[in-house]
Amino acid sequence: MATYFVIIGLLLMAVTTAGQQTEEQLPEMGNNLEQATAANITIEDDADQQLLNALRKRALGLNSAGEASLQELGLLTALQIDNFLQYRAALGKLVSIYELQAIPGFDLATIKRILPYVRLEDEFKMNHTMKDYLHSGNHTILLRYGRQVEQGKGYETHRYQGSPDKMFARYRYNSTKYLSFGLTMEKDPGEWWLSRTRIPTPDHYGIHLFIKNYHWLKALAVGDFTVNMGQGLLNWQSQAYNKGAGIMLLKRTGEVLRPYTSAGEYNFFRGAGLTAQHGRYMLTAFVSYRRLDGNIDSTDENPITSSIATGGYHRTETEIAKKGNIRLASMGGNIKYAGNRWHAGLNFITHTFTPLLQKTIKPYNQYAFAGKRMSGASADFAAYWKNVHVFGEVAASENKRTAMVLGVLTTLAPSVDFSLVFRSYDKEYHSLFTNSFGNYYQAANEYGCYAGIVVRMSRAFTLSGYSDFFRSPWLRYRKSAPTRGNEFNTQLIYTPGKRSEFLLRYVYQVDQQNVLKPGNPLPVLGAVSKMNVRVQGKVQASKTLSLQTRFEYVNQQLDSQQQGIMVYGEIAQQLNSMPLTFTGRITWFTTTGYESRIYATESSVLYENSVAQLYGKGWQYYLNIRWKVSSRLTSWWRFHRVAYPRLNSVGTGYDEIKGTHKSLVQLQLQYSW
Repeated sequence: MATYFVIIGLLLMAVTTAGQQTEEQLPEMGNNLEQATAANITIEDDADQQLLNALRKRALGLNSAGEASLQELGLLTALQIDNFLQYRAALGKLVSIYELQAIPGFDLATIKRILPYVRLEDEFKMNHTMKDYLHSGNHTILLRYGRQVEQGKGYETHRYQGSPDKMFARYRYNSTKYLSFGLTMEKDPGEWWLSRTRIPTPDHYGIHLFIKNYHWLKALAVGDFTVNMGQGLLNWQSQAYNKGAGIMLLKRTGEVLRPYTSAGEYNFFRGAGLTAQHGRYMLTAFVSYRRLDGNIDSTDENPITSSIATGGYHRTETEIAKKGNIRLASMGGNIKYAGNRWHAGLNFITHTFTPLLQKTIKPYNQYAFAGKRMSGASADFAAYWKNVHVFGEVAASENKRTAMVLGVLTTLAPSVDFSLVFRSYDKEYHSLFTNSFGNYYQAANEYGCYAGIVVRMSRAFTLSGYSDFFRSPWLRYRKSAPTRGNEFNTQLIYTPGKRSEFLLRYVYQVDQQNVLKPGNPLPVLGAVSKMNVRVQGKVQASKTLSLQTRFEYVNQQLDSQQQGIMVYGEIAQQLNSMPLTFTGRITWFTTTGYESRIYATESSVLYENSVAQLYGKGWQYYLNIRWKVSSRLTSWWRFHRVAYPRLNSVGTGYDEIKGTHKSLVQLQLQYSW
């Protein structure tokens, strides 16, 4: 153990990083990405980061912002938004940005977080003319290239049909509150850049047109868009925070229709949608038709979809054969009535699969959807009473099975916030694009109760934590019987000044999982416990220098004990003489198995969600260079390597590399005008 403490000490003494980059990812986003990666979910949606960076250029006017615009920020809780609106309604427009300190719930940390994105008045006064719509925004062209330096087995054996290059291109015109249109193209490593068809197209492309706030027309979506209704039981395709990301940011909020401009190839609709408003009523309707990847089991006359592929990879002949096999037609809508500090809505959706969907029956999925048409309806609500906010949604699928989530957010004292969320998801409830609050990222086969609290003990100390109890009344993958579990999280943040912050986090989770016992041919349930301790520090020494480091320890026990340790320090330097920023990180990690792997978000090129998954024994390091060539052109350069000194090969399957390390190079250019 002495070696570990020596490494930590060296990092704490030697690591100095640059002042915050303008594109720095919020801690909640990073925590959410780590949790999603741990659940084998890849998040390629960068809509939230695009919005925040757009607001850096044209900030949100607080004196005219409505509830929906404040929710879109993703930085304020429902209670803070209501307190702000009530304050403005009672006392009129803010006369100074410093007046935010007088609003209940707006502590210095909250104000510091939102300051880069808000101002008192809107910079642009809209007259709702086409000229205004076309001249109030910004044009952006983003080009990204990446390549793994070492050749994997899939390329050496020619199993991968394309090159190892990863390419992404996006053009977008964006006027945050009024108009957005653009084109997105992407190629994953191993795929063809242009498809082998009569009409050359990229492996994945998307086009969108989105108009907002044109008189009675609140939103019009043509092309690619997402639909987000209620609390995610019926349909939610944008990012949403889950456990661990934010104690008081659990409620799903935002507008029903949003433009889709990201690289993910699964979680969106393609068609048209419209939201219209009349008085206190708001009506949304949409239709979509697109192709999904999947396996088709063909008989002489009755082809059947046996599985849906969500990864979006088309590298091998097998993956290419799955491309576009499933035709999905979707339609739905929402009607919402907004009262004084409350609203209620009705939602419905239906999906039609061609061919019909029939998954391969296994014990744990025998209640999964099977058929041609999946449909559902729900009712959602939210209301404020004094300093209490209640919200929820109740949904039913086509088989009359239900799902329900109910939540309460409240302020127990000026320095104490409390949240409570109860969920009940029937084992036979069916939904396709869902992202509701829970332990398993799927609104089915789960019952649970979550309680969280935030205590601002002083200006320097904030203590928060939550407990969550959950159970599954039916089998799950790697769980051959009904299971139950619990999770406890405690976090202390110490902020002695504006330039430093230190964090201590402890997480303990108990669940159940299949275990093979000697002499027993059938797996039995065993208790699996996992403890995670994180110590993190960040100190900004000047405008260009700061310190960031993290130590993490994991202890996982099932039939045996596995442990993992990771420590990193991030180095960067922003030059005064040139518009260059250098960011580097060195990470040392050791784990005794895959189950004790550790996740850590990484600084990367703008808009890329990068999460390191570390297990085994080795080192990881990277260097990022950000060069602002001119007021319109910015470039990013990145080199990333993971080294395993004791291994002869890295990776498995077609991704296996002969050698002790795996390297990645990236280049990104962004031109805006």
